[in-house]
Amino acid sequence: MKYAMPLLVLSFQLLTGCESLSVTNTETVNQEEQTLLQLALNHAHCQINHDVIEGRYLATGLPADYTPPSLPELSLMKEASLWDRFARESNINVPNDRRVKYYRNWYLQRPLHIKTVSQRAEPFLYYLYENVKARHLPVELALLPFIESAFDPYAYSHQGAAGLWQMTRATGKSFGLRINNEYDGRLDIVASTNAALDLLEYLYDRFNGNWLHAIAAYNSGESRVRKAIRQNKKLGKPTDFWALDLPKETAHYVPKLLALSQLLKEQHQFSMPLAFIPNRRVMTTITVTHQMPLKQIAEDAGMSGKTLSLFNPAYAAGLTLQREESTLLIPRKQLEHFFQQSDVLQYIKQKYSIHHIEPGDSLYQLATLNNTSIGTLKQINQLASSKIHAGQRLLIPIP
Repeated sequence: MKYAMPLLVLSFQLLTGCESLSVTNTETVNQEEQTLLQLALNHAHCQINHDVIEGRYLATGLPADYTPPSLPELSLMKEASLWDRFARESNINVPNDRRVKYYRNWYLQRPLHIKTVSQRAEPFLYYLYENVKARHLPVELALLPFIESAFDPYAYSHQGAAGLWQMTRATGKSFGLRINNEYDGRLDIVASTNAALDLLEYLYDRFNGNWLHAIAAYNSGESRVRKAIRQNKKLGKPTDFWALDLPKETAHYVPKLLALSQLLKEQHQFSMPLAFIPNRRVMTTITVTHQMPLKQIAEDAGMSGKTLSLFNPAYAAGLTLQREESTLLIPRKQLEHFFQQSDVLQYIKQKYSIHHIEPGDSLYQLATLNNTSIGTLKQINQLASSKIHAGQRLLIPIP
């Protein structure tokens, strides 16, 4: 989409080879568009020699038909990416190992794989990240489904492992997952994430706080890693992960994760084709109190049954659990539509009303009137501050 910018005047300044352009005068472009235009110009990465006359770009170093990113695209550019957060917060040491180097190149030579898997990760990754952070675990653990299942929620292996976290039936049941003909907890994003993180915490404790040993054991089993450690001790060899004689898959499993983590720190240098994932919660959980068809819940949420099933693949029969609560993932953006449906309150545990903010409303007033707290309202509605404005709509808990 091209911008209509009659007689827009730009000034520009050469910084380090090709960088900064600034919008200095426009009466036809609003403030948001000015900001986005600034991003578009800085995004161009070209030799600086610009004139924009009657909406046409003449630019040395740009193709004649160059079209700046659209307003929605630039809005995404403005928003922080979750990948950048991983880049900042990853802290497991990555050694100069040949296996790590191999997988760095492996990823870089497979841009379609990176793009496809990161697109699949978009609904789930922030949820996994949030759970990992809540337990004060290394953020790299949230990337394990990238290695395990390529973020395919329906993934099954030849060895019988299933789901994002690729847990076997025996391991899943050991960590509290229910598995039967109608429901497979290994495919339940919420339940399997809890089980996988429980397992990783257990392994971390068993291996005396060594994350590389724990991650290796997640792949091949605790006993196999212990055996390799004992063998090295007998031979007087080091017992760090890099020195262990492990099955080939496990010996490459940890380097593959670390190579991905390292590349995320250098993603802009290599222009990795990662799908944009916002640095905020895009999914939320709802608790259904009795058995309901997923199709009905999807209809109440204003989405297709196929999409809801993609986010909740554990329910093979298309029904929630019969005699207990079921926790489902749904997109946050559907919450308002969901809680506007009158029948929802009959089967949902959390009950909310939709409040349309009017002039003079405040979070303090709303919290007091509804017997809740400002903190709760901010958390439910993902508010960064206590400021609200007329026309805004908020979810208010019903006591």
